[in-house]
Amino acid sequence: MSFVRYENNSGPAVGYVADGRLYPVPSASLTEALMGPNPTVSGDGQPIGDVTLLPALDPEAKILCVALNYVNHAKEANQGIPETPIIFFKSQEAMIAAEADIVTPPIVTKLDYEGELAIIIGKPGYDIAKDDVWDHIAGVTCFNDISARNLLMVKAGEKTHIDWFSGKSIGASTPMGPEVVPTAEIIDALKAKTIHVTTKVNGEMRQDASIDDMIFDIPTIVAFASSRVELRAGDVIATGTPPGVGLADGRYLARGDVVEVGVTGLLSLKNTVA
Repeated sequence: MSFVRYENNSGPAVGYVADGRLYPVPSASLTEALMGPNPTVSGDGQPIGDVTLLPALDPEAKILCVALNYVNHAKEANQGIPETPIIFFKSQEAMIAAEADIVTPPIVTKLDYEGELAIIIGKPGYDIAKDDVWDHIAGVTCFNDISARNLLMVKAGEKTHIDWFSGKSIGASTPMGPEVVPTAEIIDALKAKTIHVTTKVNGEMRQDASIDDMIFDIPTIVAFASSRVELRAGDVIATGTPPGVGLADGRYLARGDVVEVGVTGLLSLKNTVA
């Protein structure tokens, strides 16, 4: 069972996906559908491939991303191991759907992929205890934390600082989706940490790691983030990328490249660089 956001004749809508077919549901938001009872569907639906998908998040959601959350990714980035989660924001304007083109403006010369597992908050909370985190997560999805590497670092005298805004929020650059699977459908694998995150570029495997390799697990990330800001229903947290990004060996993305992010148990997220 999974849900998507899509465009219908009257605007954005939420749909239930079963056996490759889409059935409209009356929920006002994706998060409401995820947290509600299993939908009752009727009719034949329509092939999921016949609809225009939207990014798999609600329009008012905050988008939080975790940096350096796999040891070997921190090493390939020439960074130390963080003592607490490092979290930054992405803008809503950066988000695109599965199959949509990843926009590459001329200012970006080093475009990089970062396949990730993302979670969607279903129950709001502030300073959430680690033992209570799973009750606050509505679902999971695929996320590609596209980065403009040449814009990330800024000189300030003798020092260098990270410009998260320029490097991470290029408009129409960050894919998410296509589907969101309710937490209940995948909770055993999440808790056992048997889920793998993969990224392929033009069919070549570039990233492949278990979420068991995370420095900070999902309960730790959510508890930490909620100790700084209230998490609201619909908010998204991308949990960090494994090693194998283009930064490691200089193999950045180019126009025409097809990037596919996979998360165990979910439909893969595929996009082309335009």
